[in-house]
Amino acid sequence: MPRLSAVDQAFLLLETHDRPMNIGGLFVLAPPQGAHRDFAGRLVRTMLRRPVGPPFSYRLQPGPVPALWSLVEDTQMDPVPQVLRHRLPRGTDLQGLFRELCRLHVQPLPRDQPMWEQHVFTGLAGGRVALYFKTHHAMIDGIGFLNLLNTMFTESPREHLPRALWEGLRHFQPPTGAKPAKASGAAAWLQPLDDARRTGTDMLRLFWHQGLRDLGLGRGLATPFVTTPNVLKAAPSPNRVLAHCSLPLAGVRRLAVAGGAKINDVMLTLIDMAMHRYLDERGITVDRPLVADVPVALGDHGGTGNRITILQVPMGRPRVAPAQRLADVVRETGQMKREMRDLDGSALTLYSILGHSIASTIESLGLRELPMLANVVISNPAGLEKRVYFNGAAVELALPISVVAHHQVLNITITTYVDALHLTFIALREAIPDLQRLADYTAEAATDLAADLARARRRAPTARRRKAAAGTARQPSGRRSPRHVAVR
Repeated sequence: MPRLSAVDQAFLLLETHDRPMNIGGLFVLAPPQGAHRDFAGRLVRTMLRRPVGPPFSYRLQPGPVPALWSLVEDTQMDPVPQVLRHRLPRGTDLQGLFRELCRLHVQPLPRDQPMWEQHVFTGLAGGRVALYFKTHHAMIDGIGFLNLLNTMFTESPREHLPRALWEGLRHFQPPTGAKPAKASGAAAWLQPLDDARRTGTDMLRLFWHQGLRDLGLGRGLATPFVTTPNVLKAAPSPNRVLAHCSLPLAGVRRLAVAGGAKINDVMLTLIDMAMHRYLDERGITVDRPLVADVPVALGDHGGTGNRITILQVPMGRPRVAPAQRLADVVRETGQMKREMRDLDGSALTLYSILGHSIASTIESLGLRELPMLANVVISNPAGLEKRVYFNGAAVELALPISVVAHHQVLNITITTYVDALHLTFIALREAIPDLQRLADYTAEAATDLAADLARARRRAPTARRRKAAAGTARQPSGRRSPRHVAVR
């Protein structure tokens, strides 16, 4: 029996007209050589022959507790009403497509209908077709969606494997591994109590670590709200704007090696640099690091729904050089990773739900003077490492389209496709109308970071020589250095 997790329920409970919790995937397909003129029509007919599978075959129904929902599977669901075709003006570019997606992305999915839609766009240059698959975040998370794609795409155009995205995870085999034996008898009754005790204990540890950090006596997660600069704010709105940029994966990997960092650390740093540049141009100064809301998967559950936590990570300090900004990010992500290793996943999930519920309450009450939970959401749900094909057509571009959560205005999702990292930006139009500028600044920041890391490497030997020389100069004349004195 399918069920909704606590995080799934939160996505449903926190949804409003101005904050729809829809997510989606955009796939731009190039028609195969010699394709029929009605490439889009043939593609749709092929897809419509495929059945609907989990989680898209699930329907919402009221649960036993008021305001909560449960799931029931509709094994006979008809995909035809959910497939919608759009004819764009001939030669429409990516920005024109983005404008249409912004309009569609925020339209709520009726809860008495299937919780997904498949949109098909024609009119793009070269006869390309764009598929935009839209669903609700309560149905699936980033790892689940990636698992889905891995069964939809092929690595050769000759593999004409008929597929439709609404088949969901019906072809996916969950990871095989030893599952913990279920308790029985009295232990089965006591297990929930033990789980609750462990979750409560870990929540107390998490808050204790935060308190020690705030006092400068220890390490832990940054305290939400009070450590976040109040910048990039706007009243809730259903208006969205999309932007995109890409970076060569090999180049980002070189930056990570040079800075002793991970690729994710480099991407956080580049976004942080771009945001500071954008704020500086607007005459906005900050006296604390910008804070990123970072969704983190709590393991590949191999199924539907969500098993994630969303933690707040401060980025670089204001007005520091790019290399130092990267070092700041590495330190902060290290703090987050330590907490995730030490604390139970249920406690981290509960912590995330509490923080975002407070943010939702602040927004719903119109308390705009209160501090923000975070300045931006930045996620990286991996991606596709090889060039892939869908029903024989080459996938030229694959981009996720995410939500803009309560009390926030900007969400950035990083994905890999072949040899590039793609960044998809979505924001409230009222807050960042020129969003492509921010995307362009992110791509340009890679050059500045590379140059500063090179300068730092050149400075390092000089600094070591000066330190050694200073140590020698301090030695009293005619006496041995203390490190040569034998201890008897």
